[in-house]
Amino acid sequence: MKVRKNCLFRQSGFTLLELMVSIVLVAIIVIILTASMRVGYRSLEGGEKKADSLGRFRVSLRLVDSQLQSCLPIAVKEEGLSRLVFIGSRNSMTFASNRSLFRGRKGYVIVSYRIETDPKGKRVLYLQENTVGMENRRETKLLDGFDNIRFEYYQVDATKSGDGGDWSDELADGTNLPQKVKLHLEKGARKLSLTIPVRSKKTVLRSLAT
Repeated sequence: MKVRKNCLFRQSGFTLLELMVSIVLVAIIVIILTASMRVGYRSLEGGEKKADSLGRFRVSLRLVDSQLQSCLPIAVKEEGLSRLVFIGSRNSMTFASNRSLFRGRKGYVIVSYRIETDPKGKRVLYLQENTVGMENRRETKLLDGFDNIRFEYYQVDATKSGDGGDWSDELADGTNLPQKVKLHLEKGARKLSLTIPVRSKKTVLRSLAT
């Protein structure tokens, strides 16, 4: 009877080897699960960052579009000559607009976009706004990490016959607004060109004190 009880005890218990094997298996499972959770978390975090970057990209493009379409054809007189408050080059653009990125501003603002190169050699687009007659200049970075960013302007020469115009990196005519502005963006093999119509036509002459 005593021998049978000992046999039953051995069958219902674990040997030291079986216990060690079980612990090792549990440890392996825990390591695999932890690694999988880390990979999943990193993927989720990377996806969120990518979504944030894409959302910021879309908002920035909408802002450039809305500010240009809300461009005000304001001109100033300097030494008896009329000049529009619209200066355009390959790497910068300045104009008057009634659309502001920063809330709580009254009246129109002078909008300045400029393109610079960061320490990594990537192109960055900055936006600066200044409310006329007020010392409240503010600036923010809209886009970064691009291989190339540049502006291009479509303007019709009023002295020539016909409706045809030309695209140029420089806005040569200071008395007429461009009909369109094109924003070129390049990142690796990806290239994007956003063409924005400038809808304002009538010119308003006024004295501008900035």
